[in-house]
Amino acid sequence: MLFAGLVAIATVVVTGPASAKVDIAEADITGPGLKGGLRIEAADTYGLWDSGIGTQGGLDDTRADSVEELGLTPADLGPRYRVTYRFGIGRASQHLYPYARGGPVTYTPEGQELGRRRDIPDFLRNMPITAGWYRSPLVFFQYLVDHGLPDTNPVPTVATRERAPDRDTPRDPRGAPWATILVVLSGLAALFGSPGGR
Repeated sequence: MLFAGLVAIATVVVTGPASAKVDIAEADITGPGLKGGLRIEAADTYGLWDSGIGTQGGLDDTRADSVEELGLTPADLGPRYRVTYRFGIGRASQHLYPYARGGPVTYTPEGQELGRRRDIPDFLRNMPITAGWYRSPLVFFQYLVDHGLPDTNPVPTVATRERAPDRDTPRDPRGAPWATILVVLSGLAALFGSPGGR
């Protein structure tokens, strides 16, 4: 019985050469061009490791602290998708930029942990997810396309290199009165500048 328990635990945790890995049961991806989202289930989750998702304690714990450290600007990232991973011992999430210049980029927010459940062995508890920015290999993009991601960016690109403004960003309330004053002054100048206005 003890042997069977050890075998079961060994199949939950797979320690690879890159990092300590816990089996991914499934992942849900939401974002532009994915009506109803995209789900990748257990039999096909092997390719998700190329997203850079992983727990601390391996050889590749380091991630970039900013997108600029990857040699990119925010405008180079393209549309953002959300990936929600379900592991046997918890959940984690990532921001995915599959159409980033040069290949997919991911960002894993800080403060995520696996193994918060009480019914799991102590050595699987409180495993921190490695946070930061990560440049995925190009093969990861093809993997996502093979599972239903559009093969071209479904969002029109912005013509300038500047970051597209968020729709929820409030406008500067000082801008409107100045524009109105300029229009009124222009109208008065035209009125008094014409022969009939003198």
